[in-house]
Amino acid sequence: MVQVALCQMGSVGTPEENMAEMERLFLQAVENSRAELDLIVFPEYCYYTPVDKDDARRIAIDVSRPHPFIDRMKELAREYHVNLIPGSFAAVAKDGKVSNHSIMLNREGEEIGFYDKIHLFDAAGYKESSYVEAGSRLCLVDFDFGKVGFEVCYDLRFPEQARTMVLQGADIIVVSSEFPAGQPLPPRTNDWDLLVRSCALTNLTYVAVCNQFGAVHDDHPFGMSMVVDPRGIAVSSAQGRNCVVYGEIDLEYARTTKKNLAVWENRRPDVYELEI
Repeated sequence: MVQVALCQMGSVGTPEENMAEMERLFLQAVENSRAELDLIVFPEYCYYTPVDKDDARRIAIDVSRPHPFIDRMKELAREYHVNLIPGSFAAVAKDGKVSNHSIMLNREGEEIGFYDKIHLFDAAGYKESSYVEAGSRLCLVDFDFGKVGFEVCYDLRFPEQARTMVLQGADIIVVSSEFPAGQPLPPRTNDWDLLVRSCALTNLTYVAVCNQFGAVHDDHPFGMSMVVDPRGIAVSSAQGRNCVVYGEIDLEYARTTKKNLAVWENRRPDVYELEI
């Protein structure tokens, strides 16, 4: 079994305050777990959620140099011998932009992978691409318990990404998010629930999603962090507050489910191309 902890929180303070809350939840996750944890996950922009272009530039981390946030996350992973995805943060990119950047740390605190968010939210009157540089590569990382395919927030709305990573061997899809309640769009809690469950069900793969919660600037992310099994059933889910959600992932069950339904064997990629 793979033991996962999702640390649901809102980055409502300064970077230093948010980092302190991350450490508090990390320690709570480790100390209260009934079994040795394999992976701890935090939400998108949990270190700090930039409000605009200037804010993003001001707070952006230069990942080519040592930084207190990255250094501390590595220390925690190493000290408590647990794999860690510390959400995402604004990182210095080219042409005055930032990237929505995530790092993957192993139990020794070593960086074994990274991801820059691919799909940027240019919708509903918002233009994320005005200050964020889009990534150009998928993220599949080999942890000691299996292969993780990683996404950030809006990526969930593009099923090709998760499907491609599963076809390339992902055992689990992990998503860090700052998925808001709606304003100015209608409430999106139903969108979130369906997106997460359908990702798991259509790919017959466990999906672990960690969302922010609280009044983050003008956004109101609603939490609902959860672990969903290959049948689209939530095996654990978060309450509406800063908290830790534990999930147990049975990779053998996922393999058996794939075998029984034979979805991969019965795929027809030879007819999926649309002729115009």
